[in-house]
Amino acid sequence: MRVRLLSLLLMLGLANVSVQAEIYRWVDADGKTVYGDNPPEKGAAKPVNLPLLTVADSPAPKPVQANPDAAQTAGKKAGDEAEAYSDFKITSPTAEEAIRANEGTLAVSISLKPQLKAGDGVTLYLDAKQVATGASLSFNLTDVERGEHSVFAVLNDAGGNIIQNTEPVKFSVLRFSALQGQ
Repeated sequence: MRVRLLSLLLMLGLANVSVQAEIYRWVDADGKTVYGDNPPEKGAAKPVNLPLLTVADSPAPKPVQANPDAAQTAGKKAGDEAEAYSDFKITSPTAEEAIRANEGTLAVSISLKPQLKAGDGVTLYLDAKQVATGASLSFNLTDVERGEHSVFAVLNDAGGNIIQNTEPVKFSVLRFSALQGQ
């Protein structure tokens, strides 16, 4: 009976373990740099730290315009707008910040220079899922679970085209636990 209980606890513990493959870099016999998750046993394979991947849904492609002059004008206008924005980043929460949010409420602030142009908007992603959109640079999120999260924002023009996105910011939410008395 004791062995079964111990086995059950061990299985439950292993079920909660997060499995993440490491990526390694090494030089093969031909002198080529190789990347993979299964390095050779005899070699100087080094782990590679990859940046956090940001994924954003893109709108459906727009139909091709028949007038090439109009297409060039639209392209220049879109290019000018993309160059006009700078300093687009998440200012709150900060990287690796631990936030006490017992109710699960979190404020996300974004900086952008110059101010958001009419028709342009921001879409906010929490853990790669769209959670908010609008013409604001401040969002209040609710029901954010305890644990580690990542947030990033995407800047869209009036036509729904992606102009740019922020670097992702990793942070942790700390919430009261009745089980642990915290």
